[in-house]
Amino acid sequence: MFGLYPAGSNWVRHYNATVSARLLQQDLVTYARFTAGIFHQPFGVERGAVLAQRDCCLVLAHSTGCDQPGIVVVPDVEMQNLLWSFNSGYANQWSGRELKALTGCDDWDRLVRQVTSQFSHVCDDVAKAVAGKLVPAPAVEVSAGVEAPDPVVPASFYNDDDAPCLPSDYLHDSPEPEVPSCGR
Repeated sequence: MFGLYPAGSNWVRHYNATVSARLLQQDLVTYARFTAGIFHQPFGVERGAVLAQRDCCLVLAHSTGCDQPGIVVVPDVEMQNLLWSFNSGYANQWSGRELKALTGCDDWDRLVRQVTSQFSHVCDDVAKAVAGKLVPAPAVEVSAGVEAPDPVVPASFYNDDDAPCLPSDYLHDSPEPEVPSCGR
């Protein structure tokens, strides 16, 4: 029904829903802070249609038209590829900078811990939703006027060779125009 995914069987959890895919989607979005999926099939036909997504995890249904669909939780396509690289011995093809840009983590240890935690929380919430025991999530308090910083942009790396080396007076105005005017 769902098949294998690149990250391997450790990153797949199966559930048997007792309600339709759309009702399950509604509960996940309403009570567990998931983003609704558009039922696209990112892994191909017969590999699951996306009901919902949270963090790097997808909730897939084998059928959107059945009353009791099979459900699976897996990492998204990008994370599947990263986890496959890690599990297959190709982790060194990704620099810390690339990992940081893709995931917000600059090393594999931190990335695997983060993904494991997110995957576990998503699976817990999906299990509760399938069992009909999902309750509204507590409200998140947001401070007025405070925005979360972009985790990628302000971070600099100790070995950042791409940083431009500019003279200290680079941004100062020159007393002479760069190009003589035509009026002379």
